[in-house]
Amino acid sequence: MRLLALLLLPVLLAALPGRPVSAQAPAALHVATGGKESDAQVYYAQELGYFTKAGLAVDIQTMANGAAIASAVASGALQIGSSNILAIATARQRGLPFVFIAPAGQYRDTAPTTELVVAPNSLVRAGKDLNGKTIGTISLRALDQFSVMAWIDQNGGDSSTVKFAEIPTSEMTIALERGTIDAAQMAEPFLSASRGKVRLLGKTYGAVAKQFLIAGWFARSDWIAQKPDLVKRFNAAIAQTAQWANANPGKAAAILEKYSKIPANPDANHLSYARTLDAAAIAPVLELGTKYKALTQSLAASELIR
Repeated sequence: MRLLALLLLPVLLAALPGRPVSAQAPAALHVATGGKESDAQVYYAQELGYFTKAGLAVDIQTMANGAAIASAVASGALQIGSSNILAIATARQRGLPFVFIAPAGQYRDTAPTTELVVAPNSLVRAGKDLNGKTIGTISLRALDQFSVMAWIDQNGGDSSTVKFAEIPTSEMTIALERGTIDAAQMAEPFLSASRGKVRLLGKTYGAVAKQFLIAGWFARSDWIAQKPDLVKRFNAAIAQTAQWANANPGKAAAILEKYSKIPANPDANHLSYARTLDAAAIAPVLELGTKYKALTQSLAASELIR
């Protein structure tokens, strides 16, 4: 009888209710990020063990651009990826079944992390002074360019006369010094590192809204329907990470530096992270895309949220 009881003990223990997620085999997830502060939560969650606590074994891949991430998620090679709001909206209009499942970085006008700058001796003082000029942006036909256009149009200029050039942020200061461009849309940490070498002209993201969601984590709608528990666990880990990163921006920056190899700047402003998906925080970006014809037709923000 004693031998029988010992043999049956593992079976009885396995049948007990309320076994923690951590006692189960972790579920594998393949996730991609662009490696920027706006979509760095996966690095933090991995370092802090939040994914492990959620019962997830997450393989993080850092990819060069959003197009590569979207292609990998569409093919099923990855389950979840990061992207900016406008890119997913345009993908939806091309028929790709992408939906945001968790928020990423958000813009706040009180702590801007991207601003329009000019050379210190530039004669440019207002939007009208940029008519016919050339502006450097991180990406073309995206939030960076369209927010600059909105700022120019709201400050007495005509954005339709402006030329835009795609330039890496690390090279913008040199381009301004050489006169290759007349202004630049510069992001942190390079923005703070360039203080003294550039003059701030305007908070262009503020022309979109005082606060809005820049990016989020997305997946295919069919995968979401098949794996609701994994989506819930990933979302919970990301929300926990957002709370930690918002309270510890310096520590978060150090983790990002480890993965991105871009030196952290203690004087830089940091993005905050939204903890919930909110249609109202997405709507301003969609309105911007519609106004400047990145979107072929208007799209309700609620259609992009799981």
